[in-house]
Amino acid sequence: MSLSLSLVCAISVDLGFLIDGSSSIERYGRGNFGRLLNFVKSLVSFFPISRRETHIGVVLYTRRAIPIFNFNRYYARALILRAIDNLRYPRGGTYIGKALSFARRYLYPGRPASGRKRVLVVLTDGVSQDGVTSPARRLRASGCEIFVLGIGRGYRKSQLRQIATDNSHVFTVSFRSLGKVIQNIKTKACQKPLPTPSKGPILHIFYL
Repeated sequence: MSLSLSLVCAISVDLGFLIDGSSSIERYGRGNFGRLLNFVKSLVSFFPISRRETHIGVVLYTRRAIPIFNFNRYYARALILRAIDNLRYPRGGTYIGKALSFARRYLYPGRPASGRKRVLVVLTDGVSQDGVTSPARRLRASGCEIFVLGIGRGYRKSQLRQIATDNSHVFTVSFRSLGKVIQNIKTKACQKPLPTPSKGPILHIFYL
């Protein structure tokens, strides 16, 4: 597939990333944090970036969520890639619940903008030290589609499922094979969201 074809996305996407900066990232392999950043940069490179097309937002998390930039900061791919390159490895605990709650306030406040799809990619190599079910449910209820990547061997798959939109949005990979899921995520992220089910009256049909 040519780069020009792979860049086509029929919809406008607010594409956010929650990047794990916990101490275990490099405890299990020197350079792993850099591999996470390279994955994010590679995925970003497959989207058309502009004011009218895809917007990118990034949050780094450990024990606390660290805002890097939101969707209104950069509208050029080169600026986004440079900002990601400048990230420093913070180290600390793994608090995905806090990060999800922060992402809802920082990246996805209020109702979705008309014609824009909300997508969040969560990267983690471990088990969250706080609850994820309620923060994830509230974020999904705000109209956000959530992908989760469990990386390495320290994650708990049942917890990844609690976060993700559904099982098809859960991926498990090694640090060195992150690139294998890029096309799958890009394809799903560029699909139009399913229409919200109607809340009109229910018609009951009785057969005699």
